[in-house]
Amino acid sequence: MPTTNANGIELYYEVHGDGEPLLLIMGLSLNSKSWFRTLPALSEHYKVIVFDNRGTGLSSKPHSPYSVELMADDAKAVLDAAGVDSAHIYGISMGGMIAQRLALKYPERILSLVLGCTTSGGANHVQPGADVSMLMLSRASTNATPEDMAWATAPILYSQSFIDNHKDLIAEDIQKRIEIPILPYAYMLQLQACLAHDTYNEIEQIQVPTLVIHGNEDRLVPYENGVTLASKIPNAKFLTVPGAGHIYVSEAIDWLIIK
Repeated sequence: MPTTNANGIELYYEVHGDGEPLLLIMGLSLNSKSWFRTLPALSEHYKVIVFDNRGTGLSSKPHSPYSVELMADDAKAVLDAAGVDSAHIYGISMGGMIAQRLALKYPERILSLVLGCTTSGGANHVQPGADVSMLMLSRASTNATPEDMAWATAPILYSQSFIDNHKDLIAEDIQKRIEIPILPYAYMLQLQACLAHDTYNEIEQIQVPTLVIHGNEDRLVPYENGVTLASKIPNAKFLTVPGAGHIYVSEAIDWLIIK
């Protein structure tokens, strides 16, 4: 199990496949196992690097404050450990925030960007509904089991149509999620980093080819935030996943591969 020391902690990572390097950066509270639907297809064409963000999976879980910039430095350290000078970067949700900061801070390391279900943050961020925000904040204080909490948050992560018709796929997602559940304090540290994220006045500096992907039924990071990203990053392309919620990588995996 390869690990690397970065910013005083240990980061767990894996490398799959051959080809041009592609770094995948996962979102809030999740670890690299949650790429299980995406990884097989991508590793047929790329040297795919996945890792556990600080606070998750097999990486260290420090009690000190987290920031998106610090986690971008972690991502750079993973590239260094994998012997990669520059890579394509694909981040979803919090991972997309990290990818933005990585591209702004280390542009020479970036070949292209894919930013999924994410936001530039700041004052122009379109907030989710109050019920969504309260549920996300309550996750650190609930006495529910990780599995029960995962099911409780399903309505804000998936579209209602997907919940009605594909509970089996949601159950598979949840089983991966709870193999190594995030600890409450680490969840709050990651969430605080997300809430402080703000690249709105900087993303026009991103010059690499960029694709923004967003489900138009996303309740956690509303669709308008993807529209904003794509409009502000020079020459970015925008792909709407019709009818998909926040975790579009599960809802529309076959459709995305075709696209």
